[in-house]
Amino acid sequence: MIEPKAFVEKAVAKLRSVEGRAVAAVSGGIDSTTAAILAYRALRERLTPVMIDTGFMRKGEVNSVSTALRPLIPIRVIDARKDFISQLYGKSDAEEKRKTFRELFYRKLGEVVKEVGATHLVQGTIAADWVETAGGIKTQHNVLLQLGLDPKELYGFSVVEPLVELYKDEVRAVARYLGVPEELVRRQPFPGPGLLVRVLGTISEEKLELCREANYLTENYLADLNFSQYFAVVFEAEGELRDGVKFYRVRATGVKGDNRVYGKIVSIGWNHKDLESVRQLVMKLSAGDVTHVMIKVAEGKGKYAIGIRAVTTDDFMTADFAKIPEERLMELGEALASIPQVGEVLYDVTSKPPATIELE
Repeated sequence: MIEPKAFVEKAVAKLRSVEGRAVAAVSGGIDSTTAAILAYRALRERLTPVMIDTGFMRKGEVNSVSTALRPLIPIRVIDARKDFISQLYGKSDAEEKRKTFRELFYRKLGEVVKEVGATHLVQGTIAADWVETAGGIKTQHNVLLQLGLDPKELYGFSVVEPLVELYKDEVRAVARYLGVPEELVRRQPFPGPGLLVRVLGTISEEKLELCREANYLTENYLADLNFSQYFAVVFEAEGELRDGVKFYRVRATGVKGDNRVYGKIVSIGWNHKDLESVRQLVMKLSAGDVTHVMIKVAEGKGKYAIGIRAVTTDDFMTADFAKIPEERLMELGEALASIPQVGEVLYDVTSKPPATIELE
């Protein structure tokens, strides 16, 4: 574990060596927020912190994040929703969605860099991001250098990554030392591509808006349980029943050994009284090409499935599914099932590995 004071002093001194102006990419997550605050300490008026509104943010997120951060850094919001949505609607493959998002994201930042006359981009890449990307598990949108990509040649700027050797718990320790408010330090982790990778399979306006509402409800219902991460995903409920197990048509990302696998999602009956039996069944199913096993907690009348994901973890490299109290899980399930488009509500009971935390 790092010593925050020594890390901050060293990081700020290194950032002061950056020549000219810089842009800091801020999502509102703790990684990018901490990187931007470090850079602002070092560069002050030479830094332009920006938040790109991609259209894949959570409900009310752009306004709440920018309002919370303005006392700390002079953040500027860039509305790029039309550009992102027009390029991503209709895409279905998880890696294609992530890579398309990365290209759009950096091209938009390149425009800002050029506009303000900057030469560098500060971003909050942490160790888990480049480890998963370099290992082929999933392409994190903020990983370039570790893949041999030259951002200066591609987008017109050099990348500065002050947190690249830290893990999430270390980033939070640095943030607290910097005086970041606890509500931001403990804010739920959110992937760079946002709801884009929580809408499984093909992206559509209907699924995106349903995902936004489902995430809003899930975060509100589980906020006081202090799990490491919790959210909802949306996918078509179509599937095939085999020996009491439903196999869905959509696939999700998992990790086996050091390799990414793109396997099946399945659901089984709810057996809250014997979680060990559930765990054994999960292990049996995931020995094949299954990456995520879920239990059904509620039914509705629509055509989409909502998957609830909640995990506990120290470093986000491995994780166990959280044990949500039965009554709370049932309440959340019924609330989600009351949305007209929802046909069933499921709870993901797969640990990492063999599953990943985010499903795409």
